[in-house]
Amino acid sequence: MRSRLGCSWRRNASVLVWTPVLLLGPLLDLHGSVGEVVLQATLIVVIAASAALAAITGGPPWRDPRPYLALTTLVAATCAGATYASSQWLPVWVLLANALAAVLRGRWLVLAIPVVAAASMWAAWAVTPHQSSRMLAEGFVVLLAGAANAAFVALLDTVAELKRTRAELARAAVAQERERFSRDLHDLLGHTLSVMVVKAQAVRRLAGRDPDAAAEHAADIEQIGRQALVDVRQAVDAMRTPTLAEELDGARRALGAAGIATTVDDSVAPPAAADEVLAWVVREGATNVLRHSGASACRITLADVGGRIALSIADDGVGAPSGPSSRTGGLEGLRGRVVSAGGALVVDPGDEGFRLVATVPGGGS
Repeated sequence: MRSRLGCSWRRNASVLVWTPVLLLGPLLDLHGSVGEVVLQATLIVVIAASAALAAITGGPPWRDPRPYLALTTLVAATCAGATYASSQWLPVWVLLANALAAVLRGRWLVLAIPVVAAASMWAAWAVTPHQSSRMLAEGFVVLLAGAANAAFVALLDTVAELKRTRAELARAAVAQERERFSRDLHDLLGHTLSVMVVKAQAVRRLAGRDPDAAAEHAADIEQIGRQALVDVRQAVDAMRTPTLAEELDGARRALGAAGIATTVDDSVAPPAAADEVLAWVVREGATNVLRHSGASACRITLADVGGRIALSIADDGVGAPSGPSSRTGGLEGLRGRVVSAGGALVVDPGDEGFRLVATVPGGGS
């Protein structure tokens, strides 16, 4: 509440600034008996207090009843002051027109400003009945004051809304970047660690009967580990851009090391715009085959289907990974990558294996 009031008085500062200036005339025009002077002074105090309350409490989110009560009181006090046949009270109508934008908005504000201008013209005519120019001048000044303050307040509201929108966009950008980094890290390390686990298992199996082969796999683990460090550094620097050729070669070698017979048909060359996203598809697909399939054979096919590039990864294993994952990355993260590139991802688990098909626009699309 305190923060909202702080924004309100800044938004409606013009009302607070002009209140003492516009009430100076009535204050210097106190006249009549003691009772009349007291009544006039009371009206001035009520006008000042209601204008200040409207300025301090009026504005978004427009749910506080106090500014509406203050504006109603200001209207009543202004009309009461008009009963004194003195031109010194006419500036109070300018104050009322200024205060309208602090409380009202939209069609109500558009309607209220000319109504107040017309009422001020009536008050001016009551003071100087034979001076139509004075009446017209009073109406013009009040109308101009109300319209100018309404435009100024609308500009302030627009600036405040833009600031809130900018802050929201900044938060959304941070969340999107965190999601991207989490997805990249999952896709980078998930595949690499899976390959290292497979090769470590091979080392354990071969250590006793074939030390040379075990040493070769151990050297591969070291090389893959070093490459993983490079990949992580590049991912942190947002520089990691895998290529389809590298990922196809890596998938062939990793699946082969796990004893999975792998066939790669990459006779179709995808456009440069689709190369990266298809590289991520190969990486994630090969990782799932290594981790979950239990397959003995895998086929990776790249084909042109109706002007679109289709990448298919099919195995003869147990089907889809068991259990849904709530983590960013995996198949859901991969689906987001493919969709953002204008493509589609189809997951086809079955009794005879698992099939992953990613379709992206071709070079002619």
